[in-house]
Amino acid sequence: MKKHLFLFCCLCMAFVQLQAQCGAGTKEVIIQIVPDAWAYETTWSLNDFNGTVIANGNEIGDTICIPENDCVTFTIYDQFGDGIYAPGGFWVYLDGAVIGSGNAFGASMTVPLNCPAGTYCTNPIPLNYGSSTTNLDETWYVFTADTTGNFNISTCGTNSCNTSVYVYSNCPPPPYVDGPPGTYAFNDDGACGTQAVLNVALAAGTTYYIRIGDFNNDCAGAINFNLSYTGPIQGCMDVTACNYNPLAVIDDGSCAYPPNPICSGPDLKFDSLALVQSMSITTHTTSGCDVNEGCVTGYGQRYVLRFSSKIDNVGTQDYYIGNPNANPGMFNTVNCHNHTHYSGYGDYRLYDMDGNLIPAGHKNGFCVMDLCGSGQYTCGNMGISSGCYDVYGAGTQCQWLDVTDVPDGDYRMAVAVNQYNLPDALGRMEMNFANNALQICIRILRNANGVPSFSFLPGCTPYVDCAGIPGGLAQVDCNGVCNGAAKYGDVYVDQSLDETDVATYGSLIEANATTPASCNDLNGDGSLTVYDAQLANWCRAQNHTNFPGVVIANYCNFPRNITNPYDTVSLSIMGINTSAGYVDIGITSPSADIKAYQFTMSGITISGVVSLADVNDYPVSTFNINGTNQIFGLSIPDSALNRSPNMQPLVRVYYNAIIDSTVCISSITDVINHNSEQTLHQVTGGCLNVVPTALPNYVKQITIAIQPNPAKDQIKINLGNLDKKLTSLNVYDAAGRAISVAIVPGANNWYTADVSNLSQGIYYILLNDGNKIGTAKFAKN
Repeated sequence: MKKHLFLFCCLCMAFVQLQAQCGAGTKEVIIQIVPDAWAYETTWSLNDFNGTVIANGNEIGDTICIPENDCVTFTIYDQFGDGIYAPGGFWVYLDGAVIGSGNAFGASMTVPLNCPAGTYCTNPIPLNYGSSTTNLDETWYVFTADTTGNFNISTCGTNSCNTSVYVYSNCPPPPYVDGPPGTYAFNDDGACGTQAVLNVALAAGTTYYIRIGDFNNDCAGAINFNLSYTGPIQGCMDVTACNYNPLAVIDDGSCAYPPNPICSGPDLKFDSLALVQSMSITTHTTSGCDVNEGCVTGYGQRYVLRFSSKIDNVGTQDYYIGNPNANPGMFNTVNCHNHTHYSGYGDYRLYDMDGNLIPAGHKNGFCVMDLCGSGQYTCGNMGISSGCYDVYGAGTQCQWLDVTDVPDGDYRMAVAVNQYNLPDALGRMEMNFANNALQICIRILRNANGVPSFSFLPGCTPYVDCAGIPGGLAQVDCNGVCNGAAKYGDVYVDQSLDETDVATYGSLIEANATTPASCNDLNGDGSLTVYDAQLANWCRAQNHTNFPGVVIANYCNFPRNITNPYDTVSLSIMGINTSAGYVDIGITSPSADIKAYQFTMSGITISGVVSLADVNDYPVSTFNINGTNQIFGLSIPDSALNRSPNMQPLVRVYYNAIIDSTVCISSITDVINHNSEQTLHQVTGGCLNVVPTALPNYVKQITIAIQPNPAKDQIKINLGNLDKKLTSLNVYDAAGRAISVAIVPGANNWYTADVSNLSQGIYYILLNDGNKIGTAKFAKN
């Protein structure tokens, strides 16, 4: 294969020049890539229909010939997950025609080439009303509703295999999973056994992607289905009625008012049987999203306890959540899965038998919708109709507890829906909160290979919260006070977490006079560092909700202490300016944007520190910890220094004095990435030899006299107040190179040194006995 790199300004010309004629029975695929500044993050692959790699590469494009009847897929990847910045991007041609292109594709984007229509979401078949037959057992269609109302999609009556109907509001990336995650609406088993029937509300002028398929590869061939419009959405349109339907466009006369029994309210109930029957421990290799969203407590292979959650609405009214755009305070849209999370919907926890919460991941509510086939709520307008249900299958991402680091022992597993007893978007309260949660007692044990298993414990006594209420929601605050007001990270102590707390963290760490405690030591390592400040900043910046006390993601679940094994960062001394009295420190971080850092210098007494980063890109406050040689930087606006494979200037360290023959970065405490994770960090090029007397404001506490000066073969040195005897002495030439010189002690702290082997020039002496320092200069003739 012949490879080419295309310049952006010459794409068209380059394309014409590179058209090579593939042989008979083949087609030509040309891949053009114009990388951004992070070209090393880009890779791609070309795969056949079975997933076998035909060709792959990095930011360099390629020309490939494929059999003329083969369906292949081109996938481009970005290691960091932000695509290629414009004007860069990628272009894929098939026999001269552009099949796919883009740049803002996130972590990956797949383009089908030479594939039958409907094979992928990106080459769907236009769908019309009436009966249709798929050309595959998983076929994609595109449909734009011509009117707003109810639509029916059904596979009932004409199939014998287990079918499913999926509706999406946009194209999901392959591989396409079975089940509702990521869908706008979904049904597997409707009112006709294993066949699917989906009644869904669609909006006029909106394009939807419809996937007609099977479940667990049950169908061997084509699937018959029907699409029909069933009419406008009807219901009660009086907002004062207890059964007001916010989706209705025609009032059907069904409005009811208290004391009508149907006004009792919604009632969400956790299906305990579905949960128990679905529980199993499996392995899971984590993704960045799993860690970022708190689904797991570390990277690598994890052991997760999976289970299904089925939530029935057994009440007389719908539990209406609504449109995320109309009710933004009820949702979290800032997450790496790039889809909406409903705040406070699902909560899964693990407690020991004393009621202590065990870190085991965190559950986020995703789309809440009707899955009974006859409901009306979707990801566009969320809710659960009265008599309907929502399901999170055991195979759903984050539908688990991470037990990798959980010690063997007995535990209570607690699961809850709407655990904060929130009203729905119409203000309706649930009729009964007692059935919203359940608990199961389990025993976790490991075999000789460390693989965990679980068993159920009989006679599980109810969990009693700190207020003494069985199954209650009362919790201790970070000070251990039941239902107390103290909040993690609230170092300003005003019962809120904001920028004032982050700035206060900086002042407290700089003063070096604050005792670590559970409320301020957010990573739980027994010390107060910039990592704690950054965790508070991350929680403050990411967490938002209109419901006080509701944690909508993992950002404020402490302690949190995660190291990313895939991000390695290096600190180096870039240079020293002896006349101005400063040392410049650089950073190399090829895979992580940097939020905060803390490290220690040796060999100097620090007087101040300033950032060398562009203030517009990385506004960072820099500090020198009192009484130490530690330096840290913290971006209170929560900005980040862009990653780069090349060394970037980080900070300039000013000093009053040099107290050793070398100036070093002696250790790194923290380097925190864009996901508020600790990176793997190292010091490279961390020391410089120095010429002591060339440095400003040098503190000379040891009196040094040299005779004669200039010298020829011997010098006599008096070290008047040195507290120890020496047998050798380092002298330094003008370049800072150390040269060991033998010395012979005499009376009254006089020493004789043989300098006959030294070349002519200026030499320096630096002494540091741990308590006092001193320097002197002599000339050698």
